[in-house]
Amino acid sequence: DVQVATFRSDHDYRDGRRPEGVTFTRNAKEDVGRRDFTINAIAYDPLDHTIVDPYDGRRDIAARSIRSVGQAATRFDEDALRMLRAVRFACVLDYRLDAAVVGAIERLAATIEAISAERVRDELGKLMGSARPAHGWRILHDTGLLAHIVPELERCHATYAPVDVFGHLLAAVDCAANDEVSRWAALLHDIAKPETYVNRDGTVHFPGHDERSATRATEILTRLRFRNDTVKRVAHLVRHHMIGYLTTWSDSAVRRLIARVGRDAIIDQLKLARADRCAYGARTAPLLDELEDRVTELLRSRVPLERSDLAIDGRDVMRHLRLGPGPVVGIVLRELYETVLDNPEQNERDTLLSIAARFHRSRVTYRSDKES
Repeated sequence: DVQVATFRSDHDYRDGRRPEGVTFTRNAKEDVGRRDFTINAIAYDPLDHTIVDPYDGRRDIAARSIRSVGQAATRFDEDALRMLRAVRFACVLDYRLDAAVVGAIERLAATIEAISAERVRDELGKLMGSARPAHGWRILHDTGLLAHIVPELERCHATYAPVDVFGHLLAAVDCAANDEVSRWAALLHDIAKPETYVNRDGTVHFPGHDERSATRATEILTRLRFRNDTVKRVAHLVRHHMIGYLTTWSDSAVRRLIARVGRDAIIDQLKLARADRCAYGARTAPLLDELEDRVTELLRSRVPLERSDLAIDGRDVMRHLRLGPGPVVGIVLRELYETVLDNPEQNERDTLLSIAARFHRSRVTYRSDKES
């Protein structure tokens, strides 16, 4: 893509985003002088094949350094998002931040709160797509930006279990598959451990941290204006990340896992489980390999895994049992679903109608009589 713009110089910035005005110019040096970092302040003239580089951007590229054009604090006062861009460039390009840039970010970190959530989200998204996003998140912590962007993650820095939760989450995000949902789920899957921390006789526990972390993930991603479907998918993976598979699991147990997580999400859930194991230093995961093989086989076999897979539906139940719409129909369908998860061979129309009649007669009707 080629973007065409007129050379210009900017007037003062008063809103931390846009200049009060611009003055158009024919001077390329004036135009690059309004850029954020020297590596972005280089122009090329295609007519006479000369390079305009008044701020030594090529030297900084060779040195793999992120240095500001002029005073770093001035550049960040003009647009606070540039602080986050500096971290993103350092992470994506594997460059180091110049000391003056680091110092200015540390002093002005709180001003990032004035930047719209959408702009922050977009920068974080580019950081998360890098080869080592953990490097960027660690710089955000070291410079003080993290406390103003995702304070929930900053609080993880001091929580140990027995390794620090912050370090584990950063390791997990580097281990995760390089897609938006996988990376954010890995970063946030233990985000609520600091608030669920319990020490019982020297043993550390985090009861309910999976459910609480899903809630926090929803809050964080909503605050950052992520799409609703992304928020829901990430929170779902976080909620179900405690799998605890054992080789002694029956086929019924594996089917119930798939039913609980969902046919469409189970593979992503296993990816998250692998990232979690990898973050603890495990180079292999034989149990997860075995579970994935079993899950893949069940998905291929097309055994019933969701209520919609049942050979009958609510209308069939109402006709067969002579019922009207109501909660009893749902109770009967839930019982049939549980039956089929235990024994998929029962998923035949006549068989299910027979089971529905017996269940309704022996359990639902009896319960109603007893309550009355």
